[in-house]
Amino acid sequence: MQMWRRPLILAGYLCYAVVLFALFTYLKFPSQQVRALVLTALSHRGLEQVRIGSVQPLLPVGLTFSEVSVTHDVNGQPLELMRMPELQVQLRTLRPFTNPLRIGFEGGLYGGSLLGAVEWEHNGHGPLLGISVDLQDIRPATHPLAAKLGNAVVEGKLTGNITLQLSNGRWQDGNGRLIIEGEAGSLAGLDIGGVRLPSLTYEQLVAELTLQQRHVVVKDFQMRGRDWQVDVQGKVSLNDRLRQSPIDLALRVRTSEALEQQLGLVGMFLKQRRDRRGFTALKISGTLEHPNPVL
Repeated sequence: MQMWRRPLILAGYLCYAVVLFALFTYLKFPSQQVRALVLTALSHRGLEQVRIGSVQPLLPVGLTFSEVSVTHDVNGQPLELMRMPELQVQLRTLRPFTNPLRIGFEGGLYGGSLLGAVEWEHNGHGPLLGISVDLQDIRPATHPLAAKLGNAVVEGKLTGNITLQLSNGRWQDGNGRLIIEGEAGSLAGLDIGGVRLPSLTYEQLVAELTLQQRHVVVKDFQMRGRDWQVDVQGKVSLNDRLRQSPIDLALRVRTSEALEQQLGLVGMFLKQRRDRRGFTALKISGTLEHPNPVL
């Protein structure tokens, strides 16, 4: 028994030291300094509108960010683009100064979740930053923008994937890709230009957008129901002031005759301008702040 007593005592002291160190780190953690450092780093990447409530250490090697949000000012009022009650970030590499450095993160997002990774690499010509994010079971109905649709009710879930590569520039100068897929859902009570649309059930929602050379290219956006379909393609040329970014989008709408009758004057317009394949084409120019439909 004497042979095993000494190792057990040493193991006990070691565990006690680890617990004491963890407790000391948690109590003395410089939360405000780390928060300020993270916000400054994000600002240098063009993400000045990120807000973080608090930062706490996360064992074994990580951080927990609470009340993380991204907003955008519209007419002097903040518009929430994204909010996460909690975001956990963990170091994925065994050695903290290895090249590349990998960091994983996860959190809840509008009824669903996101899971992603950041890879930071130095190649001798400057740092390269790669970001990959998977989105699962996101519910658009819980987003604040849904409340701005008045009495409209949005049903359905979304999944997707986001990738982004950056060098020394802001996010607008990077290269990235966004893919979104939606399961069956519906739009009810939607009002466009004073015209209340009937309840629209969709069976498919897919979107693919790319970021390249300060342009967001809408390669494909399709929302399709049993008797209607909307397709969008085009691009947005990014300015430093995002609201003034020019847009050049082509919109194609297909509706059945039964739906056109429910749409009244809007249905008559669509019917008169549809091509041989049953689509009505529209152009949208102007800026993100002031889009201008062109017939």
